Amino acid sequence: MKHILKNIMDAVLAVAAVSFAVACDKSGTDTETVYLPLSYFNIAGVWELVEWNGEPLADGTYACIELTRQHEFTSCSNIRTTSNVAEVLTGEFDIDNEDNTVGGYYDYMDYMQWSHRYVVSELTSDSMIWTATDDPSEVRVYSRIDAIPEGLIPDTDDEEETL
Repeated sequence: MKHILKNIMDAVLAVAAVSFAVACDKSGTDTETVYLPLSYFNIAGVWELVEWNGEPLADGTYACIELTRQHEFTSCSNIRTTSNVAEVLTGEFDIDNEDNTVGGYYDYMDYMQWSHRYVVSELTSDSMIWTATDDPSEVRVYSRIDAIPEGLIPDTDDEEETL
């Protein structure tokens, strides 16, 4: 009888150990990505373009955009200039929550609109994807960064002091 009780006790302990191991394993790997709704609050910040149309940016190429809760943006990029000098563009943007899109216009040339409106998907606190509404092959992947890197935007205060 003592032998049977020992076998039952061993079986119960083995089942408990396996159950505990499975529970621990699930809690460590069961992290589901939480996507945020598109809003001025959630999209505000500085974003770096890390992938464009399925490809990472070429070495030495950069593009950043700062979006504010006041619907303003500052963009800096050397994609069109192919030099270390940034092309800096400013303007305003808007969000359409009905179709989950963002679009905008520049402060120059009679407030010229962006080339596309973009569907914003997979928005998290660290990344987001923009897909052009009129060209699904135009896809931009952004990662959040702390600030536009120093030196990318010319310091206009220094220029004004020398005039």
